[in-house]
Amino acid sequence: MTQKKTYHFIAHTHWDREWYMTFEQFRYRLVQLVDKLLDLLERDPEFKSFHLDGQTIVLEDYYALRPHQKPRLERLIREGRILIGPWYQQNDLYLTSAESTIRSLMEGISASRRLGGEMKVGYLPDHFGLIGQMPQLFRDIGIDNCVFGRAYDAGKHGGPFFRWQSPDGSEVTALQLYYWYNSAQRLPSNPDQLQAVFDMIREREENINPTSHYPMMNGVDHLEAQEDLPEVLNQLRGMYGDEIDVLHSTLPDYVKSVQREMGEQPEGTYPVLQGELREAPEYNILAGTLSSRIYIKQANLECHDLIEKWLEPLSTWCAMLDLDPYDKEAIRYVWKLYMENHPHDSICGCSQDAVHDQMMDRFGRVKQLTEAIIDRKLGIIARQVDGNTYERDDQKLLVVNTSQLEAAEVIRTPVYFLEDEKVESFSIEDENGQRIPYRLVSEAPSRVQVISPINLPGVIGVKRCEIEWQPRMPALGYATYRVRQHREGAGLQDATDRRQSNQEASRLQDAPSPLPSILENEHLRVELKDNGTFHVLHKQSGRRLSNQGQLHNAGDRGDLYVFKRVQDGEGDRIWDGAVEWVSRTDNALYQEAVYRFVWELPIGLDASKERMSEETAPNVFEVTLRLDAASERLNIQVQVDNGVKDHRLRMLFPSADEALHVLAGGQLDVVKRSWNCGKEWERDANSQPFWKWFAPVYNSGGSAIFAKGLHDYEMLDEGRTAGVTLLRSVETIHLRESVYMEQDYQPKAQCIGRHTLELALRPFAEESATRLYQEAELYHQSLRTKLLPIDEDKWNKGRSWVQDTSHGGLFKLPDPNASKSRLPLKDSLVEVEGDVMLSAQKWSEEGNHPVIRLYNAEACTSDVVLSTVVPIKGAMITNILEEQQGALDAVDNRITSSIGAKKFVTYKLV
Repeated sequence: MTQKKTYHFIAHTHWDREWYMTFEQFRYRLVQLVDKLLDLLERDPEFKSFHLDGQTIVLEDYYALRPHQKPRLERLIREGRILIGPWYQQNDLYLTSAESTIRSLMEGISASRRLGGEMKVGYLPDHFGLIGQMPQLFRDIGIDNCVFGRAYDAGKHGGPFFRWQSPDGSEVTALQLYYWYNSAQRLPSNPDQLQAVFDMIREREENINPTSHYPMMNGVDHLEAQEDLPEVLNQLRGMYGDEIDVLHSTLPDYVKSVQREMGEQPEGTYPVLQGELREAPEYNILAGTLSSRIYIKQANLECHDLIEKWLEPLSTWCAMLDLDPYDKEAIRYVWKLYMENHPHDSICGCSQDAVHDQMMDRFGRVKQLTEAIIDRKLGIIARQVDGNTYERDDQKLLVVNTSQLEAAEVIRTPVYFLEDEKVESFSIEDENGQRIPYRLVSEAPSRVQVISPINLPGVIGVKRCEIEWQPRMPALGYATYRVRQHREGAGLQDATDRRQSNQEASRLQDAPSPLPSILENEHLRVELKDNGTFHVLHKQSGRRLSNQGQLHNAGDRGDLYVFKRVQDGEGDRIWDGAVEWVSRTDNALYQEAVYRFVWELPIGLDASKERMSEETAPNVFEVTLRLDAASERLNIQVQVDNGVKDHRLRMLFPSADEALHVLAGGQLDVVKRSWNCGKEWERDANSQPFWKWFAPVYNSGGSAIFAKGLHDYEMLDEGRTAGVTLLRSVETIHLRESVYMEQDYQPKAQCIGRHTLELALRPFAEESATRLYQEAELYHQSLRTKLLPIDEDKWNKGRSWVQDTSHGGLFKLPDPNASKSRLPLKDSLVEVEGDVMLSAQKWSEEGNHPVIRLYNAEACTSDVVLSTVVPIKGAMITNILEEQQGALDAVDNRITSSIGAKKFVTYKLV
């Protein structure tokens, strides 16, 4: 029996908070939309419902200008007339971390539940590709479906509906909005026009949709509700009678109807797809956004590390040790401010220049507040470390490592001494009293401000010493080093110090060295060539990588969404001229070589907008190659003074062999792709995303590339060369035309000026994907330090009063932790054993418990042991909303668990 066809008219808007207009301009439009919507819903009970794009951030945006309307809006939400959630905002899934996606769901669902509950639809209407772990994330919060718009080829798979699985096997019903989220955007009220439009809609719908339920998405970007929709639907009912059902419906009702009908079909009727979705041509997945406005991506990664790798772990440790409460409100504020930059038109860099200027301001505010809290937490830990064996003039130099790996990173640290103490030499000692070598980079007098909560600011004169050194650090913990003034340090005695100082024995010296030929340690041998490229010998495997680090430039006639090659490949060139090697540094910490060259490149497209200009302009490059002692990676820094337009700059890492596959750091996963993944679709650039690292894998090993704020790689030369995009310069939001629309022209997108790009090459043989990911994390977040004098009083300069008074001293705050147990000089505060990745260390949303989220990026089950420095009874296994799903008991303060292949697990320690 043929089922009656049902047309689900779903009234909605898609709300990009900022894009071709700024946030404030769009917010004013939002206010007009919601004002009219409230009046409409209250006036017309036949206008059943309206969807606010699955986001709750729009409520906050509206309330800022219409606080008095809050009761009206919230009443209609509770009545189910306005649907909200499950998202806080619709973040891009590849250019933000897994935790950003999780926190958006947590915040959106929390806000929705305060008003009656979230929409149980995994709504992803306009994302430029979908990460493979979305089905597992949706299932974790009780959502069994995904309604989406892009990155799926319905023609290839035979239809728009399928079973979508994460790599762990978690499955949702996936329903593509095959005619996007405006399939019935706005219907005419004129009967003849209405029938003509609807007949066209019916024909195309029934040609592609195998079920009897059709999504009529009534709305699109920034459009207000169609006020006469109930009357128009009544007209349709009158026109077609019992032939079809016409419903003013909702997304949840549409999804349930399709799921019910799909469930009645024999197994195998619908295809099963596993993993990420990045199908279709270039103007569907818009992969050029992976490298548009690199500076935005760099700022985002910096804030990611500050929040997820420092703010939350340090705050959790201090709360766990009962030293300082977890500031939930401040951290929630930071997260929400940070997530304002994550919608796709924001983080993808494809909006007005003014939008991205405002984004950089938000990133700056996130950084300022986050670093203030981090500094406070570091000071609290440093103060609690037992300094009883230290002398009064000593200082504690606390070093913290929040990564999963033991670390021996070379870091740069400022050390201060009071000016009037005339310090000419100092030593640094570990917890065993062993002197630690360091390299004095600079020393100079300075003045620093002293801030107190109970005294007015003061200023003290200091001697500032900038040092480089290599502390040895436990994983997920800290080590305290003793700074002793007027002491001889440990160092190399046979080096000549070009900086000339009387402190010859207490620091590492630069050895005189000819300009470069070889950088070498026990793991790598790097041979430097005249053109700036280099050969790398990986000593463990014997594998030799030739001509690494080539710089490639290509003309780009595309836009902020898509790279488009210029006619006949004009502008494509690889630097192969001689470079000027400008410096060479050798010491026990690292070997470094710096080269410089000037590259004449076309100034941009010519008047045709199809070819490159014949006129050129100089672009100055300075590249630093550094191999640290005992390191298995070569650090690369590229500084480019970009003086030309309409081009893309890449660094190339060739191999003699075709890659078997490529591993790419992902969200709660390591994604395994074929080297030619995506080649079947028409694309001028087959760019693929990565999060922090990717690695082509060959028969004899692999080459991992770590990169800070870079997300765009492409496998070239039939899988033999990996290209990493360093910079992309364009100037329009949309495809270029001979005459630009004024609002489309965005000159700052050309990225003219100086840029610093950081990446590293890490050859490997048999290391697991998890190990490489952990190394990439450490490369990104590095270590942090805090210097704290034993005698804090003598550093406490300031004024107790504005006016002169008889009170000559300063007020003092008591240490609230003075009576609590002291911390040892060195410790790991959390231990995670097993081949797993740490996604989050945070404090519980409810109650007072540490929360640890882990994921298994491997294709096999991993056994895990969790322990902390404080006693624990066990752990609740929760979903990401921290709702209990199970429980584990601790034995000897250790929690033993197993995490299945490609699964993530959230533990609340109790």
